Amino acid sequence: MKKFHLLLLCLLACVASTSSSPILCHDTERSALLHFKQSFSIHCSNSANPSPYAKILSWKPTGDGSDCCEWDGVECDEHTGHVLSLDLSSSCLYGSLPSNSTLFELVHLQALNLADNDFRYSPIPSKLGHLVNLRYLNLSQSRLYGQVPIEVSTLSNLISLDLSLNLEPSSGFQLLTLQDPNLATLVKNLTALEVLRLSEVNISSPFPEIIANLTSLRSLRLVNCGLNGLFPEDVFLLPGLQVLRLDENTYLSGYFPEFQSTSKLSLLSVENTGFYGQIPLSLYNLTQLSYLDLSQCNFQGHLSNSIGKLSHLTHLSLSGNSWISEIPRTLSNLTQLSYLEINHCNLVGDVPNFTNLTKLIYLNLEDNRLTGSITSFISGLPNLGILFLDENNFTGPLHFDIFVGHQNLEALSLSNIDIGFPTNTHNNSYYPQFVVLDLFTCDLNRLPDFIHNQTRLSVLNLGFNKIKGSLPIPSPSLISYRVGGNGFRGEIPEAFCNATSLKVLDLQFNLLSGKIPPCLFNLSNRLELLDLKHNDLHGMIPEAFASSCKLKFLDLGSNSIEGALPRSLANCSFLEALALANNIIVDTFPIWLSGLPGLQQISLDSNKLHGPLPPKFGVGFPSLYWIGLSDNQFTGNMSDELFDDLYAMQKLRLQPSEIEVTLDFANGGEMTMVSGFGRPFANASNGIQLVSTYPMISVDLSKNRLVGKVPDSIGNLTGLQYLDLSYNNLTGGIPFSFSDLAQLLSLDLSHNRLSGEIPQGLTQLSFLSQLDVSYNQLTGPIPQGVQFSTFNNDSFIGNAGLCGSPLSKKCGNPEVRAASPNESPSKEDDVSTDVIGWVIRSMGYISGLVVGVVIGRMISDENHDWFVETFGRRQHKKNKKKKQRGIR
Repeated sequence: MKKFHLLLLCLLACVASTSSSPILCHDTERSALLHFKQSFSIHCSNSANPSPYAKILSWKPTGDGSDCCEWDGVECDEHTGHVLSLDLSSSCLYGSLPSNSTLFELVHLQALNLADNDFRYSPIPSKLGHLVNLRYLNLSQSRLYGQVPIEVSTLSNLISLDLSLNLEPSSGFQLLTLQDPNLATLVKNLTALEVLRLSEVNISSPFPEIIANLTSLRSLRLVNCGLNGLFPEDVFLLPGLQVLRLDENTYLSGYFPEFQSTSKLSLLSVENTGFYGQIPLSLYNLTQLSYLDLSQCNFQGHLSNSIGKLSHLTHLSLSGNSWISEIPRTLSNLTQLSYLEINHCNLVGDVPNFTNLTKLIYLNLEDNRLTGSITSFISGLPNLGILFLDENNFTGPLHFDIFVGHQNLEALSLSNIDIGFPTNTHNNSYYPQFVVLDLFTCDLNRLPDFIHNQTRLSVLNLGFNKIKGSLPIPSPSLISYRVGGNGFRGEIPEAFCNATSLKVLDLQFNLLSGKIPPCLFNLSNRLELLDLKHNDLHGMIPEAFASSCKLKFLDLGSNSIEGALPRSLANCSFLEALALANNIIVDTFPIWLSGLPGLQQISLDSNKLHGPLPPKFGVGFPSLYWIGLSDNQFTGNMSDELFDDLYAMQKLRLQPSEIEVTLDFANGGEMTMVSGFGRPFANASNGIQLVSTYPMISVDLSKNRLVGKVPDSIGNLTGLQYLDLSYNNLTGGIPFSFSDLAQLLSLDLSHNRLSGEIPQGLTQLSFLSQLDVSYNQLTGPIPQGVQFSTFNNDSFIGNAGLCGSPLSKKCGNPEVRAASPNESPSKEDDVSTDVIGWVIRSMGYISGLVVGVVIGRMISDENHDWFVETFGRRQHKKNKKKKQRGIR
């Protein structure tokens, strides 16, 4: 009996021992993983994760560590040994993801995460459809390219799908598309989805209503997908929905429904979409909301005091809407807020007491009509790190010493606020160490003393104040340095060349003299904007542009620069704007710049350029939308093909060009500031007014020695807004194709030898506000139409054969004499014409030229004030969305 019991105990021990032995991974699956490993090299430099880890380095084929179930990133079924989960996110994988990868032999996989690797523009393999047990799939941020394959839609067990942020690193170009199949087809069979992240996937379709059928959905992120149409309101009412991000789908519209009190929404963002209407009071019952972004939409109405019920909010952005309201006093109840943005909203009244908002780090109230004292609400915000208050009606002057003691304050923008600096200043060490300081047009008459003690400054804007003296030398930490529009004198010190971090250097509209230090052009391997216009600089531009030139905008206009254009300028492959007008440059047209495909603006007006024009602007310059070559010595004919293939001039609207400066703050935050390049203003009786913020599409070849006919191909430039061919020796008729220039605002063909009748089709140009065909040899009746009825006699004089209104010569009445083609306008008229031409050229050529002609009325008013050139109004603007990681 004892032997039996002993045998039984041994048997039980063996069974227990066997059952507790680990199940090793299957040889076939280990082999598949090792072959997958061999497909890649390790390359961590492109990882978005600050601490990437190459997990596959721990995978060993033999000996200790050869059990794949023990490898980093691998999880197995404890009973069967099959690989169930593979997490290689941020693993520094570099190489193509082949369609026949052994990865797809792991048919038991339930979770696959390959996010944040570099698959070098590989398509998503269709064999992914073999992994029918997948519940979690993450291929985000891995440089995958092409159409999302239909096979993804067959993975009917998916609970979480993330294909977001597959972007080209340098340009931000979207690499993945979802159009065939489209979004509706993709999700049709994925009825169990709880998480869907497709941010930055190019979908470009109406928002599919089928999304509202995904009743298990908890998180939906579709940022910048090109979605359009009307957003189905039932999606807001999905019972488990917690996160909804639709940002940057500009053509997606919709409105908020009456929200259910049981809603679980904690994050809601429709920033920069077409959502509209009033905010329903039921939104303020979403007490779980911690993140709410309604900025840059079409919302309107009052901001209700009920917003104070959202007590869990940490992030609130309501900017860029049409609120008719004061700032709700109940915002002071939102004690968890760290981010508050209500700029560009026409808000009025005083800023409420924010004493309770002790966690507030970011506050942006710029571009409103707020009044009262800044001091009253700043003092109670001890953790404030970023403060933008520009463009308001605060009472002043503001004494800058209110910021003493705010040691966490790193970014401050007070543009157009009158600032006073006390004579007996505090110890400069008491002021915060700023990263961003914007004191544009603050009526400063001296350089603030504390600036000399700033060691962390990256962005400094002291533009358009009244500061005089020698030019302050930028510190080595500066990335953007703008001091244009002051009274600085003397030469540019060579010490500027030690500021090797500079991306933006703006010294325009000062009294600087001497030669430009050659070493300044050596900084072009870092510098993206160099603006020295309207000074008294002289000498030649040296052959000093670096072979790795990064310049996008170069503006040396209105100086005394002489000599030829430096051929090393062709190294600047990123150049978008070249502005050298009003100098003494002697050269021919720079056809050698045709290797710069991004060049958008050429402004070489008022120099001594000579020789023929190129046969075709579009060859090598397909992106040009501003051609300024007036007041030079160009000769010869304009070829019929001269204006062919200028594709940018066929667009109806262009976006302003910008430079982005990404800044890191001590609190761990990150912000991207967008730097613009000057905006034209009009001098009106009530001060300086903005004319436009968008680029103008313009061709100006006036005041040259061109002969022959006007090319018909100009009619193909359907986005053209400004055309000036005056003061040449052109012959033939006005092309009928001009009738196709539907966006044309100003047309000047005066002082040529054009003949024939004025095409009747010009009356269809409904935006035409300035027309001058005077002093030609035109004949026949002047066309009559809505726009033509606004033009006066000066638009047509000097054409003996013209008749009809507004000329005094009636058609069929030969006795009334019109001015002859040889009669010159009066000196006063000639000055007016010159000023108008100078103004429009000045408005356009610059770094970032942005202009839009509201000139029709202004220049026809006899009592008007002429335009004045005052570029640089907002030398930078805060990006409407601070670009942060985690958008998906």
